[in-house]
Amino acid sequence: MRLLAISGDEPHDSKLFAMRLKIWFPLLSDADLAVSRVYAGETSDANALPGVTIIDRGGRIVFRQVASSKDDRISTQDLLEAIDHSLGTHGPDAADRGYAAIDRAQIRLDAGAGAEGSRGTGFASLAGLFPLSREVLIGPMLGFEPRAAPLDVDLEVVFRAPVWHEAGAFELGFASGYSAFDANRGWNGAMRTGLWFALSPAWSVQLDVGAAVHTHDIDGFGTIGLAWLFRVR
Repeated sequence: MRLLAISGDEPHDSKLFAMRLKIWFPLLSDADLAVSRVYAGETSDANALPGVTIIDRGGRIVFRQVASSKDDRISTQDLLEAIDHSLGTHGPDAADRGYAAIDRAQIRLDAGAGAEGSRGTGFASLAGLFPLSREVLIGPMLGFEPRAAPLDVDLEVVFRAPVWHEAGAFELGFASGYSAFDANRGWNGAMRTGLWFALSPAWSVQLDVGAAVHTHDIDGFGTIGLAWLFRVR
């Protein structure tokens, strides 16, 4: 499939336009509107009507959409569906997985405070979470609580319910692993719940509350975190 954009500008202006926007497909100058009249039409003030025309390999027009104004344009999703339907192709999704923040893996640092037994303490964790889907993340986590569990080595699974057009999510996470030092050496478990939301495609923040169970202690905590998001596919 070949793409061709038609511009009503003079050839020199069209070339500058293409360079500025880094357009990689051919841009045809149509200053006298000869081509535009055939495929889209002309306005009453001698401007080309914006439109999309799909032509198959045999030269037959299989789809045409002509806009009534510059703001009346076919959406990217509708255009891809029209191409697939008209030419019998199957292209990539308009929102390719891995581009949106919610599709990305994350290196996540959380820190906060809480209680270890009857004593106040601090909490922190560092996790690498990878998406199995938009609703499930899984990955290793290191946990730190200086009083009773200086180092937990865990595996965490996070379940998410996306909100705000998938720019945020309610989360419920479960972790289990091994506490390496002190009296609580042995197996541990933890649960947390909270809110995750993206600041950009590369960064997110999260607010959580939760509890951790060690050999001799049950700890409660609240944390705030920052995550670096990156594509893995």
